[in-house]
Amino acid sequence: MKPEDIVRSGPNQYVCKEGVLKDISFFLKDFQSPVVVTGHKSFEAFTHYTSLPSHVEVLQHSGYSSDSAINSLADRARQADVIIGIGGGIILDTAKSVADTLNIEVITIPTVVGTCAATTPLSVIYDNSGSFIRVDYHKRSSYFTLIDPVMLLSSPADYFKGGIGDTLAKWYEAEAIIRNTMKDDNFSIMIHSGLQHAAFIKEILLKESLTALESLETNTVSPSFTKVVESVITLAGTVGGYAGRYGRMAGAHAIHNGLSFVKETHSILHGQKVAYGILVQLIVENRHAEVEELIPFYKALSFPINLKDLNVTENHSQAMALVAAHASKPEESLQLMGTFSEADVIHAMEQLETILVGN
Repeated sequence: MKPEDIVRSGPNQYVCKEGVLKDISFFLKDFQSPVVVTGHKSFEAFTHYTSLPSHVEVLQHSGYSSDSAINSLADRARQADVIIGIGGGIILDTAKSVADTLNIEVITIPTVVGTCAATTPLSVIYDNSGSFIRVDYHKRSSYFTLIDPVMLLSSPADYFKGGIGDTLAKWYEAEAIIRNTMKDDNFSIMIHSGLQHAAFIKEILLKESLTALESLETNTVSPSFTKVVESVITLAGTVGGYAGRYGRMAGAHAIHNGLSFVKETHSILHGQKVAYGILVQLIVENRHAEVEELIPFYKALSFPINLKDLNVTENHSQAMALVAAHASKPEESLQLMGTFSEADVIHAMEQLETILVGN
């Protein structure tokens, strides 16, 4: 039995409510020694909005969710009976891994609308330079996930857009895995549920994202804003949670992982690189019409549609080779869709550079 085959429905307890973080003491009353794992900017955003009880220890982390960082933080938090992750995807993945290492509960509080990390029982692990290593699956789901739409109005627009890109991939990756591996349509009701959630997410994002971004710009909570927030942070996690390995990462994330070896892309957010990966994945499968359908949406949200948008302005062939070498590895998630070679990935990236000329 593989961890990715186990159905995980989401957080143990979940609240999405305006002002919920103003009453954070309520959620800590069953713990004696809470320890926060957070970043610098994320903790600044949190404390600008609300405060922690005085007995809560705070550990700040500024690097990647790496093994060395996780082990160091776990050593510093040995006395904790719960870890509270406050931040974006990297911080929350780090906090979940620290809690897993210590075999204690974790509470997740997202400060940006960037990924579904707040609601998924897994962590993406990188080395200290930011290159992808693996995905770890944890024993526990979050004890609480607390989402405060009012605080998230301070989420940077780039992170918000990145979250939309990362979440949009849920449909394209799950659909591709299921279509290519379960041709007889004989899949379980849980896999079917995960795929339906992915379709619902796609519908919400394509319909509501631009209005949600307007809400972010005007600092106003709107129905569209809350729908996108919950789609990105919460509903996205149920795709892989219900569908297991049939609803998790595929081609788009394999391309993202390959891009992590191209240093020029390190400043590009995770979700932006995944959005680019969706286009590469579609072209690998010769689904050019779907690429053309997505281009207006991509342009409206300033998603990357070529290597230049990913800060790769020269040595394109070298960058493509680096991405393809990793993305096409037998153990990478691209192979969940079928058998694809380095040449297939390079050809798709080359076609993407060409197909968008003049658009």
